[in-house]
Amino acid sequence: MIIPLPAMKEIPSWSEVADIHLLSNHRVEWIEHIINLIQVYVTSVTISAEVGVCKPEIAIYEKTQKYLKANGIVLFVDDQEKNFIGAMDLGWDTLLADKEGEWTERVSSLLNRSRISD
Repeated sequence: MIIPLPAMKEIPSWSEVADIHLLSNHRVEWIEHIINLIQVYVTSVTISAEVGVCKPEIAIYEKTQKYLKANGIVLFVDDQEKNFIGAMDLGWDTLLADKEGEWTERVSSLLNRSRISD
C-alpha cells in the first residue's frame, strides 16, 4: 500500500493560496485512501489509469490543463525529471521533489511571497 508523503501536511495551508491539482501515474484504488484525506483541498485529480495515458506523455498534462485557471502560474512538482517534458511544453514551471522533502520549503516560500503580494 502506498503511504502519504510528508508534504501531505502542507496541502491545507497551500490550498489557502493556490489551487492544487494532483496528477498521478497510478491506479485510483492504490491511492484512493490518500486522495480521500486531501480531496477537500484539491481542485482536480488526474490519475493515469482513469484517463488512459501516463506521464511523461503530453496528453495527460493537457487533460490536467483544462482544470487550470487561464493565465495562472503553474508549478509542477515531480520526483522524476523525465516527467517535466510535457509540463514544460505547456509552459509550466517545474520543481524536482527531492527525497529529503526540502522542495516543500521552496513551495511554501513561493506561496508565502504570493500571499504577501496579494
